[in-house]
Amino acid sequence: LFALAGGGKAIPFGDALNYANAVNAKTGVPQAFLLAILTQETGIGKNVGTCYLTNTEDGSGINSKNGSVIARVMKPTRDVQPFISITKSLGLDYKKMVVSCPQAVGYGGGMGPAQFIASTWSNPNQSVENQISSQVARALGKSIANPWDPQDAFMAAGIFLRDLGANTSSYSAQKLAACKYYGGGTRCTSVTTPYGNNVMSLASTIQRTMIDPLQGL
Repeated sequence: LFALAGGGKAIPFGDALNYANAVNAKTGVPQAFLLAILTQETGIGKNVGTCYLTNTEDGSGINSKNGSVIARVMKPTRDVQPFISITKSLGLDYKKMVVSCPQAVGYGGGMGPAQFIASTWSNPNQSVENQISSQVARALGKSIANPWDPQDAFMAAGIFLRDLGANTSSYSAQKLAACKYYGGGTRCTSVTTPYGNNVMSLASTIQRTMIDPLQGL
């Protein structure tokens, strides 16, 4: 876990803890739990993806490291248009913004340290003011939120996790929120339970070995 303190492109631990403290103040989501989620997702920003979206018709793209063609970078009917809108609003070229590559099942498309897919970040089925992106902008006093910005990503994850029930000290509620963050649904399943268990173990270790010592505990 000392790798979280820096190295590579990871967010320095001191900065990450400051972001987590701000999120806790806004949402009530415990700092160690939030840090554990983002560690599980991207190593706190170190591994945010290696795919580019290039084909807006079928959602395929390329590997940014070797140029190989990758299918299922994004679900075309769900995430492509929101992704293009998000990048355009930020003045970014969607073809040059890395997202997560697909795993064995499903699609990729996770953006930034918190790995939001485009249709969750800016859900077209929600009113604009209720979208995660809008809630983050209001919470941070920004005109527009950026999923690749560490501060924005932390706040977005905190808001989303609060809505999933993680603003509590309950182990079971936090684990359920972690399962939902990873796989959706209403309960932990055989697919999401290992993720939830890993998050809770990480949260305990982060609290005990990294946060408590800083607080003199």
